[in-house]
Amino acid sequence: MSQTPPPAGPPGPPSDGQPPYPGPQQPGQPQYGAPQDGAPQYGGQPQYGGQPPYPGPAPYGGQQPGFPPMSPIQGIPQQPYQGPPQGTNGFAIASLIFGIIGGILLSVIFGIVGLRQIKQRNQGGRGLAIAGLVLSGLWILGLIGIFVAAVIDAGDEPKRDSSGQVTEPTRVQPNKLKVGDCVEKLSESDDVSGLKLVPCSGPNGGEAYALFTLPAGKFPGAASVQASAETGCTDRWDALNKQAAEPSDIFYLHPTDSSWRLGDRSVTCLVVPSK
Repeated sequence: MSQTPPPAGPPGPPSDGQPPYPGPQQPGQPQYGAPQDGAPQYGGQPQYGGQPPYPGPAPYGGQQPGFPPMSPIQGIPQQPYQGPPQGTNGFAIASLIFGIIGGILLSVIFGIVGLRQIKQRNQGGRGLAIAGLVLSGLWILGLIGIFVAAVIDAGDEPKRDSSGQVTEPTRVQPNKLKVGDCVEKLSESDDVSGLKLVPCSGPNGGEAYALFTLPAGKFPGAASVQASAETGCTDRWDALNKQAAEPSDIFYLHPTDSSWRLGDRSVTCLVVPSK
């Protein structure tokens, strides 16, 4: 009898955990367990841990998956928190005090130094320093106004002869009038800002015959000032016991509320020809 080889094909399952007997190989049959060119490999195991054959989509921005590290917002200045102001700056207080009493130089210096220290030391008092500087500026403006007024008054001094009489027409402030001076024209008005003096030897509109000063103190009011000026001028004309050369009226120049605050309390009495 001749032996018949087992049929070709894959071996059956092992019975005792041993690899199956491959059996005899026939010519032209594929060898099990060895790959053929162009044929799939059977029994191979997948390779774990390798890269996937087709890479997935890259995360936004080209970064690896996961949360990116946090970073501060660019373009926003980061300033440390300084907390509440640490007291009131002493130079700011000094600037306000000297600004009130007229210490202009010290007020300006202390105000500038105080503003710098307030910013550097996180202190209060900025408003006090600014108020001191503002008051110093007001004092400076006031002094400039007084200086200009003094210059103007100095230029208004009329020319006089040896007896004190005005020799040339000159425009002056009312407080420049002296007893015996004559004005070109005078009319009743609420406010006289300037007068023109002329020689009394020629035509004129009135002559100053008396000057006096009202008591110091708070401005008593326009009505009270007018009453005091009228009474004082009338009494002084009566005291002179003079007779006017022609029909005349009594005029008086008195201080106003604004001029009173500047220290003007003088009253000038004039006898003016009647119209």
